[in-house]
Amino acid sequence: MLGKKGVESEDANRIISSFQNLSKEEKIELISRFIDELKRIHEVSEQELLHKKEAMIPVGVFGNDALSSLEAIVKFMRENLKMRFSKIAKSLNRSNKTIWATYSKASKKMPSSFDNVSRQIIIPSSAISNRSYSTLESVVGFVKDLDYSNHEVAEMLHLDDRTIWTVWDRVKKKRGMKLEQ
Repeated sequence: MLGKKGVESEDANRIISSFQNLSKEEKIELISRFIDELKRIHEVSEQELLHKKEAMIPVGVFGNDALSSLEAIVKFMRENLKMRFSKIAKSLNRSNKTIWATYSKASKKMPSSFDNVSRQIIIPSSAISNRSYSTLESVVGFVKDLDYSNHEVAEMLHLDDRTIWTVWDRVKKKRGMKLEQ
């Protein structure tokens, strides 16, 4: 999603639904033109554009009370995205041992897989890879940057509003943002 509930999100949904109605040849032509435009505007190579694909985590994976945020992310990446531990570790900027131990713990806590999770918001793995922030701080910071209220974030992550307030406050302090009184 590009924005909260505004025009950007509606435009993106309209474009995506229009894209689905195109033939295979039309889709290829459109993507080719889109890539050419990105290369021209941002001065990047086709290689850079095509190899920038990263893991995307739906906010719905946090909708359980059994797992920590890192456990939920690692379990989703391993089971749903079929990623290897080394690739997950690299993507999240963690050690292989940490990822393996986290997955092992998560599998015991929640043996079932993630089915039909909410994709209301999709979080790129790069948003979680900054080790200056805890996993939860990264997730809350990403969602709050999309202009969701503390209460909305709390509902998405199945946490208390006060927890979100505390985590968001920590994120703002780490970012050096002015705190409102």
